[in-house]
Amino acid sequence: MKVFISYNSADKDTARLVAGKLAESGVDIWFDKWRLRPGDSITGGIESGITDCDAFILVWSTNAQQSNWVDTELRAALRKRVDDASFRVIPLMLDRTRLPTLVADYRGFEVTKHSDLEGIASQIIGNDDVLENATRLQTRLLELIVNEFPETDAIRSLFCSRCASDSLTPRVIHDPMSNEPIYEIVCNRCGCMCRTPVHDPQGDA
Repeated sequence: MKVFISYNSADKDTARLVAGKLAESGVDIWFDKWRLRPGDSITGGIESGITDCDAFILVWSTNAQQSNWVDTELRAALRKRVDDASFRVIPLMLDRTRLPTLVADYRGFEVTKHSDLEGIASQIIGNDDVLENATRLQTRLLELIVNEFPETDAIRSLFCSRCASDSLTPRVIHDPMSNEPIYEIVCNRCGCMCRTPVHDPQGDA
């Protein structure tokens, strides 16, 4: 699931919290502060973000109503909604400012305090996506372990490379061919086995 978050800079704190709550659940977020780097095209990034997303969250307030950028993003989202009935437009109302006519028909949420956002994020994601999100988070963890740490790094011994379990049993065995010591780690959950030669500090001299 990919979500685009539209907001006025005056509401950036709330928008950032919304983005964070959704990201914690494994949702792919288009949030300008995270996606646009110095020198990137703002209009190009916004167009690409809306085109690729599955849902558009409108952080609505008096500030948003007066924002030309929010208006531009909303128009692009509504055009996409005409062509794609599965595309969702979700207003988050921070105050009593009247929603635009074309948005008022979509179910949204009133945000009265920041503690509301966790429950709102859960409803946006939906219970059916819990397993998918858990799988995505686990996959991401494994990617970080594999990509960021070499095989000789000790952190690779903390998680199973297949299921991310931390229930591991390390032991030293000997290679039947060379009789060299080998460090073997067995996952107690899935049985995955990882082997690496035992590092001999004296051998580096």
